[in-house]
Amino acid sequence: MSGTTEVQSQPQTMHEVRERVDALDRELVPLLVQRAQCMVEAARIKQHAHQVRDEARIEAVVQHVRALAVQHQGDPDLIEVLYRSMMEHYIAYEMQLFARKTPCTDAGRERS
Repeated sequence: MSGTTEVQSQPQTMHEVRERVDALDRELVPLLVQRAQCMVEAARIKQHAHQVRDEARIEAVVQHVRALAVQHQGDPDLIEVLYRSMMEHYIAYEMQLFARKTPCTDAGRERS
């Protein structure tokens, strides 16, 4: 995932497949954590809850990752499904973060 394509021999056993998956997870999880940190920053910056879910941005991301999937000889439909699910979870996470920063208000006034 360093941006270079490596030619790997095909695994011959399930153990080898699982080792490859585990190695990929060691690369993916730190990236997912970084992506979650972006949601923390977004929740900090956004002023209104309706800004958390941005349908135009969601569709732009989907189109971008579909193109990346094709570029890397992947299945764009699979990547879209994975990304849509992931983004829904990140949006829910960002909503929780946003809700924590927003004090309860009544007609624009803070409650005491």
